[in-house]
Amino acid sequence: MVTIIKRFSFWFIILSFLICFFNFSGSDDYNLIIFITNPISWFFENWLTKINTNPDTTVWFRPILYLLHIAFWAILGQLIDFIRVRVRNNRKNDNV
Repeated sequence: MVTIIKRFSFWFIILSFLICFFNFSGSDDYNLIIFITNPISWFFENWLTKINTNPDTTVWFRPILYLLHIAFWAILGQLIDFIRVRVRNNRKNDNV
């Protein structure tokens, strides 16, 4: 349990869920915090805007936005954890 708390991926996912919950609660009316904290949404801004403004697909806007946000931070956390483990293992091998 202690090793999970020390991982970047754990904390990134927790913070991502908190940001999504803050947005879902209605406190982030214009989705600014979601868009500021997720670089992936910058690339898909036009596509997400089209989904949000089309009455037929607007129901899918929030789930897609939240999925992109959580997936980005989970992947980034895993990448940082992987690099951290590799660096730590290389230091151990160099000291032997």
